[in-house]
Amino acid sequence: MKEQMTSIISFLINKEVFAFDTLKVRNILEFDKVTWVPNTKDYLIGVINLHGNIIPIADLRMMMGVENVENGQDTAVIVVSEDDKTDSLLGFVVDGVKEVFDLDESELKESVINGNTGLVHSFTGSLHKNDEFIHIIELSEVVQEIEK
Repeated sequence: MKEQMTSIISFLINKEVFAFDTLKVRNILEFDKVTWVPNTKDYLIGVINLHGNIIPIADLRMMMGVENVENGQDTAVIVVSEDDKTDSLLGFVVDGVKEVFDLDESELKESVINGNTGLVHSFTGSLHKNDEFIHIIELSEVVQEIEK
C-alpha cells in the first residue's frame, strides 16, 4: 500500500505554527495596503486588487482569537482558492510564512490543540517536526465561516 503524500505550507500565527494544503495556495504576497470595506466582519480587513481580481482579505490571526494583532516585516498574505476558481480567491493575513514541505499522512496525529482558537475549530491533525508542533487547518471550514 502506497503512503499518501501531501504538500503543505506552514506559517506562523502568534508564535505557533499552522499549515494548510499547498494545492489550494495561489499566491503569497507581502502584506501591503488593503482597501477597507465598511459593514463587514471585524476579521475581514478589506480587499486587494491582484492582477485585476478583487480579493477579500481575512486576518487569520483575528479569526483565531489573537488579541493585539500587529503587522511586522514578515507579515504576509496567503491567497488561496478552495475550489480552483478565480472568483473564489481569498487572502489570509498571517504573521509569517515558514516553509513548504511534503507531509507523509502517516505522520499526522490527532490535533493536539486545546483552548481558544477563535473561529477556527477544524484541524486535519498535528505533526511534530523540527521540535515544534504544526497544526494543519481544515481550509474548507475556514472558508465556510467567512462565507456565512
